[in-house]
Amino acid sequence: MRVYKGENFADVYEKSLRDLYENPDYSSNPRGLQIKENLNIALEIENPVSSLYINERRSSQKKYIAAEFIWYFSGRNDVEFISEYASFWKSIQNADGTANSAYGNLIFNQKNKFGINQYEWAINSLSLDLDSRQAIMHFNVPDHQYDGNKDFVCTMYGIWHIRDNRLNLTIHMRSNDAILGTPTDVAFFSVLQQQALIHLKQKYADLKLGKYVHIVDSYHIYEKNFNLVEEMLNHEFRPDYMPSVKKSLIYMNGSQSSDFETVCKLKETDSNDEMYRWITENLNK
Repeated sequence: MRVYKGENFADVYEKSLRDLYENPDYSSNPRGLQIKENLNIALEIENPVSSLYINERRSSQKKYIAAEFIWYFSGRNDVEFISEYASFWKSIQNADGTANSAYGNLIFNQKNKFGINQYEWAINSLSLDLDSRQAIMHFNVPDHQYDGNKDFVCTMYGIWHIRDNRLNLTIHMRSNDAILGTPTDVAFFSVLQQQALIHLKQKYADLKLGKYVHIVDSYHIYEKNFNLVEEMLNHEFRPDYMPSVKKSLIYMNGSQSSDFETVCKLKETDSNDEMYRWITENLNK
């Protein structure tokens, strides 16, 4: 496994992207599309708040990331909203206009036969047992295994651990497009990690934010982005910071907080909370 460690996302992203472009395990043509691919990689980020990057050629896509925050944390799975910010969602939508890869719907809205969602299960597991190894959230599930599925969820599972009084999150993905997928996925999951910290501090008042680890089975770029990647690698990758999550976006049961619900409905807020303002300001750019 290739492991890329660093203080921030910009650092590990540049290392992993350069290695992928210059030293791929495979250069092949699955389904007629040439790719460069590395199998089994891990990005290990010490400070998940620094989950964005600045690059003269292509930086973190803040407007789209802000839209995903609204889509995910509101638990929506309709393509109508998110396709306003990335039209590719229309090409993979289900017949009813929904998407399988609506992460918030998967972990906040969908409940098991005991009435528990994936996020609630994970947080409760750690609340009951500080050393739990059962705080897991499933994303890709058997229901996604059917012929003709255009949206086979890339994220397999996430698992939380509290070690040395720090909350760590590891996300395991079967597949990740290093240009279109990785930067937005890391941004969302690092904010989810901060949200979980708020909920767990109700039980463990002194708990701190730990590291974020992003494991990918197939880390790849497509030929259409080869030139883009080369241009990006000719410029510096500088760290950029997401505002810290200080006010909850969701409740434990996955429903939206009243303030965040206002942001989702109106796309604007008078709140002085930095995260809420970051979302609305970037969404309206």
